Amino acid sequence: MNPITVGVLSFLIVAGVTFLAGMALLRWWPAVQRERLSAPAARGGAASILRWNDEPGAAWERTAERIGRAVAGSPEGAPSKYRQRLLWAGYYEPRAVLLLLGGKVGLAVLGGAGYFLYTTLGLRIVPTPRLLAISLILAVVGFFFPDFWLRNRIQARQREITHTLPDVLDLLMVCVEAGMGFDAAVARVAEQPESRHSPLHQEMLRMHLEVRAGRPRAEALRALGERTGVDDIKAMVTAFVQTERLGTPLGKTLRVHADSARVRRRHKAEERAHLAPLKMLFPTVFFLMPAFFLVTLAPSLLGLLRLLNALGRN
Repeated sequence: MNPITVGVLSFLIVAGVTFLAGMALLRWWPAVQRERLSAPAARGGAASILRWNDEPGAAWERTAERIGRAVAGSPEGAPSKYRQRLLWAGYYEPRAVLLLLGGKVGLAVLGGAGYFLYTTLGLRIVPTPRLLAISLILAVVGFFFPDFWLRNRIQARQREITHTLPDVLDLLMVCVEAGMGFDAAVARVAEQPESRHSPLHQEMLRMHLEVRAGRPRAEALRALGERTGVDDIKAMVTAFVQTERLGTPLGKTLRVHADSARVRRRHKAEERAHLAPLKMLFPTVFFLMPAFFLVTLAPSLLGLLRLLNALGRN
């Protein structure tokens, strides 16, 4: 097929997709505006990632949410695995799952159609198989990029929770042994100055507010374990529930779990320290060793080449 014909067809396809997407957005816009005007002013508190105002990036978020609503229909219709993973990442706003799905679809469309536009508007002659293959690869990369970002976010948050857990248990133990009740101790620890930047303190404050609102303490503790997704937190929650049910001393339980959490944290640090030389081996072999060989062997090779040239002339 003629490259010019391929470029024209590609431009027509991209223009058609863009036109249909624009018509769909214009069709969804009145409903979204009615929902925005009828909704309350506060939408989800500090953990929300949707900003329904005129801040930079709010238009992109609204567009991604509309795309996600077209895909899933409603936050309840979205896959449960995305809702659970967003909870582990610290996003509790129900519309966050729509924003994630909309971002996946939007990045896939932009990645696939962007290369079409680049080759068409740039008047580059690209074979059709190569054009389709690169567009498909970019679309796949754009579709899975939000999953990669969310996984890194979850791992970083869980790592921070695991690192903070022994110190939090020590503070709880001190408060309980000083005569405070469990709820008062949780409230006292959650109100520490570092709670603004610590996900574990924020989760404990959320659990305390749930208990004050009338939720049973056992359910609030189990919800704490489900929101974090950390095995150490789930084991601690199980121990707290059993302690409350059996009537055993809470201070002793806190002391035992604080010591075990501190030991696990030290073991993880030692494991990372032992793996560091192995991780440095591959960059050293692939990036540093060629430079070392070039610096050490280049003079000898140049001398050998001069010697061979002199022998060849004789």
